Amino acid sequence: MENVRTIAVIGAAEKRNFAVLKELSEQYQLLLFDKNQKALSDIHESLLAHNRHGYIEKMDCAVNASWEADIIILSGFCINDAVVVEKIKEVATAKIIIIMENEDEFTSSINNQLSFDLIFPHSKIVEIINISTDKNLEKEFLLEGHNSKALDTVSSIFEGCGFTTYLSQLN
Repeated sequence: MENVRTIAVIGAAEKRNFAVLKELSEQYQLLLFDKNQKALSDIHESLLAHNRHGYIEKMDCAVNASWEADIIILSGFCINDAVVVEKIKEVATAKIIIIMENEDEFTSSINNQLSFDLIFPHSKIVEIINISTDKNLEKEFLLEGHNSKALDTVSSIFEGCGFTTYLSQLN
């Protein structure tokens, strides 16, 4: 597993990811970015309320957050936002990029024939899909990717936060 200390969350105001961010903030430094500043402030305040001693910083630039981070999470609007993706492309080189999708975004990505491996050719892409049957728990995730070390690293992070992961290495 890589030595991960800082995770940038691009699209951090996505409320459905709060449980994941709350758990990550217990062990990692989080750099949060979202275009919706009000929603970002609300998520930031909620995370700080749960973890007063955590390092959780709001960022007003996706590039700066991505550049400073060891791992980048793309979520919500960012998954299909070509402008944001293009901006962080250069600073994402050699980093793990986690694509946190729900079913709608996953379907949209497939319909647009969006291939993150082609967009970020020098990064390690891990797609995460919440497969929990109980929407209140959100504790089970399917991880897919081509790079076994990246899959193991992301799995270790999520398992260390109390989540269950299932790995699918793609050829």
